[in-house]
Amino acid sequence: MYKAAIFDMDGTILDTITDLKDSTNHALKVNGHRCDYNVRDAARFFGSGVKVAMSRALATEAGYSDEEVDLIGVETSYAGDEAELAAVINSFEEWYPDHCDENTKPFEGIIEAIENLREQGVRTAVVSNKMHEAAVILADRYFAGGFEYVQGVDDKIRRKPNPDATLKILERMGLGQDEAVYIGDTEVDIETAHNAGLKCISVDWGFRNRRFLEHVGANPICSDMDSLVKAIID
Repeated sequence: MYKAAIFDMDGTILDTITDLKDSTNHALKVNGHRCDYNVRDAARFFGSGVKVAMSRALATEAGYSDEEVDLIGVETSYAGDEAELAAVINSFEEWYPDHCDENTKPFEGIIEAIENLREQGVRTAVVSNKMHEAAVILADRYFAGGFEYVQGVDDKIRRKPNPDATLKILERMGLGQDEAVYIGDTEVDIETAHNAGLKCISVDWGFRNRRFLEHVGANPICSDMDSLVKAIID
């Protein structure tokens, strides 16, 4: 049994995609850009933080192919107007904390799963590429007391897949890398776990489906809360 389970937030414990989509469209609209993206678009944009998500949205508007968009933040950077990108990011970051909970909800059974883990002695935390302020707001609202630590992205913590936040939490918990596991729904989470020296458990109810996760080498992949708890405690 692992002594600690460190969870991603968006697409893993919380269904945030509608609010992310709406806030993205708002940030784009007020800056004069295309603003009709749907939840499937937003799921492709997010996973690597706000800057990458807004870059991908602007690149899509500019006519980049799906493959080119997906590489932004992974192998390439957005080549458009940096000032315009900064304006869109700023609009998103101003808007989202006050609108991050209009349609967001926990995935069915996740609250009980986390309570189950804690009852069995597993310590829990969150590491997210979400703005730190919003991550704390949502964790407190839906999982009050459920996590020892919640860490989003701020001016001192680099976004995943950099392992800074994960290693910081392990240090605070006084645990070794073989005593904790990271749980997430995207390829970014798999890479984050690898970079931090942790095993990764993937879930297929979030931003990436099972077929995609299998393609990027995810193992194990859980499709329900019972199998997730079992993977952590066995």
